[in-house]
Amino acid sequence: MKPAGDGGAVATVRIVDIARMAGVSTATVDRVIHNRGKVSAGNLARIREVLERVDYRPNLIARSLASGRRYAVAVVMPRFAEGDYWADFEAGIARAEAEARRYNVEVHRFYFDQYDRTSFDALLERLRAESFDGVLLATLFAERVIPFAGELDRREIPYVFVDSDLPECHRLAYYGTSSFDAGVVAARLLFERLDPGADIVVGRILHHGDGGSNQCRERERGFRDYLARHDFRGTLHHVSLRLDDGAHNARMLDELFDCHRSIAGAVTFNSTCHILGGYLAARQRTDVRLVGYDVIARNRRMLEEGVVTALVAQRPEMQGYCGVMALCGWLVEGRRPAAVNNLPIDILLRENISYYTNNIN
Repeated sequence: MKPAGDGGAVATVRIVDIARMAGVSTATVDRVIHNRGKVSAGNLARIREVLERVDYRPNLIARSLASGRRYAVAVVMPRFAEGDYWADFEAGIARAEAEARRYNVEVHRFYFDQYDRTSFDALLERLRAESFDGVLLATLFAERVIPFAGELDRREIPYVFVDSDLPECHRLAYYGTSSFDAGVVAARLLFERLDPGADIVVGRILHHGDGGSNQCRERERGFRDYLARHDFRGTLHHVSLRLDDGAHNARMLDELFDCHRSIAGAVTFNSTCHILGGYLAARQRTDVRLVGYDVIARNRRMLEEGVVTALVAQRPEMQGYCGVMALCGWLVEGRRPAAVNNLPIDILLRENISYYTNNIN
């Protein structure tokens, strides 16, 4: 609403006020606002001019409650444990869920194993039998998400992406960082601390069914692009690690470091840099610079201790919150969000980590 004449409080403009200013009946204004019934061209023009002048916004939340229309939003995300990256994402979902109830929107969560594509395939089969009005979808398994998005298109169900974007799909919106640029940032953070001829370890967590998540692939693509443009003369050495097998990881890394004495850098493209960090700390390898992603508790502690050189963060709580609220706005109000909503790429160092929070203000 436009400010009141006293320059302080905001005026509440009623339908009867609009009718008076336009010189028409309240019934005519009601027909225009609710898009029902015929209105003459002259009256329509006068009413629209008044609506624009007073910046009239109907209480669509109240209208939704009065109509009794209910909506269901499906959130498709990885399972997580306390302290994991996706726990922060869930915090954003929970906050949005509380607000979504005002719109008569219910949030339903569906979980999969982020390291097992077959788990995601099984979940998609389940989703095909579910009824929902919108979907918030983590895009880890791009090869499966793309055809599923096509199914949602055919069913005219809007969907929002988080984690990484798939611009070839007709998503309502994407909320997250540019994965490619986040890879570029990590490369610069590492490369500027190394001799151009030093070798770099790329730690990868084993996935069942494919070569990793879409976001990790895009980050690595950005990482390699930066190195290719900045006279990198070393070698990237890939090593496959396991989430819960420290003995295996130690054997693999011992062998790698023994064979390649020129390794001076390391990177992981997901939130598991604490695995490499734990190894470096145990072996007292203070000569290796390590860059990773996401401010989960284990990564943060290693950054504070100086084991990790830098972390690149992407505000997961905001991704979850904004994704759900974008679907609410579209379903209830017909309010279309921007298609691409790139969030900040945060750079955390030992010197500034104590000031950082990725929570929504």
